[in-house]
Amino acid sequence: MPNKTKIKSSTKNKKHSRKHHTQKLAIQNVCLLENGYKTRLLVMRNRNDTRTASIYFFFKVGSKNEPPGVMGISHFIEHMLFKGSPRYPSYLDISKTFDANGISFNAFTAKDMTAYHYKFLAREENMDIICRITADMIFHPYMREKDLTSERNVIIQEMKYDEDDIDEWINDKVESSIIHGHPLANPIIGNLKTLDSIGRQELLDYHHEYYTRDNLVIAVSGNIKPAFLKMLDKYFSPLGKGQGFREILPTTQRISNLIPYVDKNLRTTIECFDKSLQQDYVFIIFKTRGAFDPLINHYKMLANILGGNMSSRLFVRIREQLGLVYSIRCSLTNYEEMGYFTISTQNENKTTLECLRNILLELDKIKRHEVSTQELAANKKNYCDIFITNFDDIEYENEYYAKQILFNLPLEPGTKRIEKIQAITGHELLTTARELFDYDKMHIITFGKVKKNQIEIIVKKHIAP
Repeated sequence: MPNKTKIKSSTKNKKHSRKHHTQKLAIQNVCLLENGYKTRLLVMRNRNDTRTASIYFFFKVGSKNEPPGVMGISHFIEHMLFKGSPRYPSYLDISKTFDANGISFNAFTAKDMTAYHYKFLAREENMDIICRITADMIFHPYMREKDLTSERNVIIQEMKYDEDDIDEWINDKVESSIIHGHPLANPIIGNLKTLDSIGRQELLDYHHEYYTRDNLVIAVSGNIKPAFLKMLDKYFSPLGKGQGFREILPTTQRISNLIPYVDKNLRTTIECFDKSLQQDYVFIIFKTRGAFDPLINHYKMLANILGGNMSSRLFVRIREQLGLVYSIRCSLTNYEEMGYFTISTQNENKTTLECLRNILLELDKIKRHEVSTQELAANKKNYCDIFITNFDDIEYENEYYAKQILFNLPLEPGTKRIEKIQAITGHELLTTARELFDYDKMHIITFGKVKKNQIEIIVKKHIAP
């Protein structure tokens, strides 16, 4: 359907109180339910401050689950589900019904999940429409040959569109490079050869394997009417058994079929993709242990201090003082199997080497000296206040909690995240920085005109004893 790539991060929240060194987020515990099919239903606290509601249907399946010969099939199925089912035989039957009722709908496929999501005025008739159509299309799709041919062409056009989008193309290249050899490196959209090999039977078999009720997490947020849960019970609980959804412990786990990630590049690697661009794109990457890494909040704080905002160290030094870049930032990517910390820049080719040299100098500083009490406090406040405001958006709230359940992570309320961030000490950050920013395990990937041998000279000089 519409998009295939990354999960958007929406955002918003209520008033919050603040005490000395602590912040409290106005988020109560969520309610986790389960029915006879083992479908998990996550119900957020009711929000009377909005007239809208949000519902997501998450399946734990994405491109990392695909056999090599059918890469792109998860995304292909996402498209095909909107092409018709018994109650709603065509795409127009589905889309016109949603559009006529002002229901915003979309879907996305990622490397580790597929989701169908809606935002709507919190009316009972809207919830009934969403549940009725979604249950039909996700469990009983037609997958007709005539639709398969036309939708394959649509996906190929989407692939061409992505190839023209330099940021999209580069992001795919970065992951395929640093996670090479693991299914997480698979392109979400597949390729021309695999798309051509996917037939109706392959779609049906893959759908049958992964679109099961026990692989489904339904998450509801916003202005939640009491009748909403009855509708979910009606369309997603075992018929005739009278069980409905019952509350379970949030710690309930599901078996995950993971392929362990083994990092074979235990040394510095440099890859330079020669591409005719107006600027060089530079990525400095350090791998982590992913979503279950106990230091994940420490990485977030390091990312904030180094490149999280316009007063961060790298932004001030590399952009404002030296004028070497337009864009520089830090980010953290997490999968169940692994993760990585990224420093990325866009800059003119003539400044790339100086930019790289000064980034490494800034990393040296944060590895040698504790962050001051004042700087750490300012960054904690910045991170926590932005995190709080994110929850004003009911879709951000929905995704934040639902992904924890989907990936069997310990359920962490927003208040708990803030407590963990506030508890981080300067000494802990120093230790974490020294472990994370290991130059012997650093990956540098560039796109543009900079040469590998030029980067090697800087790296060797910089890390030489």
